[in-house]
Amino acid sequence: MQTPEESRKRLAMAIIEYLDKAVADSLISTDGAESLEIAKQCISDAFELDLEDDAETKALSLKPFSLDKVFDVYMATQAKLESSNSTDKAPVDATPTNTASGPSDEDRMRADAFKAEGNSFVTQKDYKNAIDAYTRAIDLVSDTAVYYGNRAAAYSQYGEHEKAVADAKQALEIDPSYSKGYSRLGLAHFGLGQYKEAADAYTDGLALDPGNKVMLASLESAKSKLAASSVSDRAASPASAAAQGSAGSGGGGFDLASLMNNPALMNMAQSMMANGGLESLMSNPSVSRMAENFRNTGQTPSMADMMNNPELMDMARNMSGSAGGSSGNAGTADSSANSGSSGAGSNPLASLMNNPALMDMARQFMQGNNGGSGGQQ
Repeated sequence: MQTPEESRKRLAMAIIEYLDKAVADSLISTDGAESLEIAKQCISDAFELDLEDDAETKALSLKPFSLDKVFDVYMATQAKLESSNSTDKAPVDATPTNTASGPSDEDRMRADAFKAEGNSFVTQKDYKNAIDAYTRAIDLVSDTAVYYGNRAAAYSQYGEHEKAVADAKQALEIDPSYSKGYSRLGLAHFGLGQYKEAADAYTDGLALDPGNKVMLASLESAKSKLAASSVSDRAASPASAAAQGSAGSGGGGFDLASLMNNPALMNMAQSMMANGGLESLMSNPSVSRMAENFRNTGQTPSMADMMNNPELMDMARNMSGSAGGSSGNAGTADSSANSGSSGAGSNPLASLMNNPALMDMARQFMQGNNGGSGGQQ
């Protein structure tokens, strides 16, 4: 890395070399050449250059490049910027002229010009053209981490976070000490909602650049998002379990699977199918109304409503053989069911209504219908 003093001296030497080239190419008159000799002496004195020291002159020289070539690249870049809003832009030549040892010095200078162009597009928030400019720089010189890092940042701003991750990783592969590469990687992961990976990247970057305020703030943001997502996941788990339980039991804690495996219910169903009770049940107006309501609204009929429906209770007594409907006959059904005699077969509905397991499930069902909707917002 050059110091500011060294950079100034190199620029002064580049000017002197250009003046020498202008004289050698006969671009000016003899009188003009004499004036340039005086100008060269003034520049060397002002910048403390020893033109007689070959080692110093060689160290500061831009050769084989010259100031006019650098200026040509600059002008081409400016022309590119001025025509950036045109759809028919003539791109600056980005064809590499690599040597066997890698990119030439000329290619590196052109690549830096493209990088500067990309930076200019970023300041204008023109991220698409910035990506194109950085890509041209990479096409010329693919071994510079900064080019990939800058393109990663542009990709993130453009919303292409996966490509940003790939570029940031490539930058770090080229130069593991490139702290901004971790910053770019963290930003890309953050954009993808991968907060743990983002926090890890920022942590690695801060190990290289502990005082980086941007990465410190970004790390705190990633940790905050990670903590919030963890809380959301924990809150969603019991809700999901409750939803699955509700789906398996028919809602409200009513265990439909247990009901279907209840022997008394199965015996009643078989008995009803054998003696025509099922046909009678389905032709009952109250049952038809409940079935129609369920088909239209999806609401399961309330057990309390069914127990308080006179028509259904009369039908239940008739099906159980209690035509008189008196409490005494109900008591007979109770004793028949409780004794476990053959009354369960002749009075299936009575046995079912007096089955403790079924009654427990009925109470759960009614409690669930009364309070089961409290979980929804």
